[in-house]
Amino acid sequence: PITKSIYKSVITKAESVGATRVSRVVLEVGILRDFIPELVQKYWDYISKGSLAEGAQVEIREVEASAECGKCGNVYTIAREQINSAKCDACGYPYGRLLTGSELRIIGIEIDRE
Repeated sequence: PITKSIYKSVITKAESVGATRVSRVVLEVGILRDFIPELVQKYWDYISKGSLAEGAQVEIREVEASAECGKCGNVYTIAREQINSAKCDACGYPYGRLLTGSELRIIGIEIDRE
């Protein structure tokens, strides 16, 4: 469903600027989204058949997870495997506010106009 929503947004934008072909779509995806690039590309290839986005490559740029400590305010990164057990690397406090890592946005569309 998410890939289909991205596809619809890309097609709408591409058509609005008179594109004849979409050759690449660049996504910024937080590591907490658990996107699997190969599966996203496979589904993209399926839903884009016969459209101006057929054959487009989907590029995923991962965004690391980070949080702000609820006690000392330190900003620290969180490894994917530590998301449920992460602690502030400055004071060890186990609670923080997630700052990055759950993003999902289209940051680029490469098109052709003929």
